[in-house]
Amino acid sequence: MYRCVGVATTFSPSFLAVLAEARRVSELFTAPLHLIHAAEQIIDKDQRFHDALARLGLKANTPIHFRTGDPVDAILTIQKEAGIDVLIAGALERETVHRNFTGDVARELMRRADADLFLFVEPREQPRDIRHVFMAAPDFSPSTRSVFHRAVDFSERAGAETLTVVHVQTPFSEVKEKALGSDAPTAEENLQSLLTERPASHLQFDYHLVRGNTGFTAFEFIQSCDADLLVMPSQVQPNGTPILAPVLDWVIQVIPTNLWMIRHQVP
Repeated sequence: MYRCVGVATTFSPSFLAVLAEARRVSELFTAPLHLIHAAEQIIDKDQRFHDALARLGLKANTPIHFRTGDPVDAILTIQKEAGIDVLIAGALERETVHRNFTGDVARELMRRADADLFLFVEPREQPRDIRHVFMAAPDFSPSTRSVFHRAVDFSERAGAETLTVVHVQTPFSEVKEKALGSDAPTAEENLQSLLTERPASHLQFDYHLVRGNTGFTAFEFIQSCDADLLVMPSQVQPNGTPILAPVLDWVIQVIPTNLWMIRHQVP
């Protein structure tokens, strides 16, 4: 699925935890791991990186890329130069009792990176099991269905137990659904049809239709369910700019759990 995994690293308190999460992702996809550090290369940093690689059981010759300048610009430049097709980073700027606010770097990667993203809200040096995966389905287009199948594949690799598909139905979409007439499948029928596309999986499938004026109701539902991972589709326009469906753009500001954002190129 991926040829090369890249992790954005800083010497923050979560340094080892983010690196450990990246190791697990690279192992699940059997893809080589590259480290990205948006700062100058000095001997002291080289030693700290190699100490971290040894502590986590990673190869001593794991590539480490240094680049000075704006952190997001540096990460994206290295991503393209090294042929990295999925980026990993910590997700949070700050955490409160009820909200996890998306950090500046994570937010800009969502807005600018044309690669897929894994963003970790609570990275751990001993990553917790991925048991309950959620997928946000903004529609039932071929690209969304493709993301569903990728979510199933990953969930099976990770040993997950349940995959729940969440769809937001706003008053506008309900009016549109009624205007299509009785011959068109309802949102619930579309959800049920989607889940039957992978009958041979060992996963337990579920779906939830969230009704509300905005997509933020999906955030609240997913957060309340203690999800381990949220899979979210995103499109990349011909000019290379990523976009999110309007009912999912809340993730730019707040993030309910660890996130896997899958890009789809728009013809």
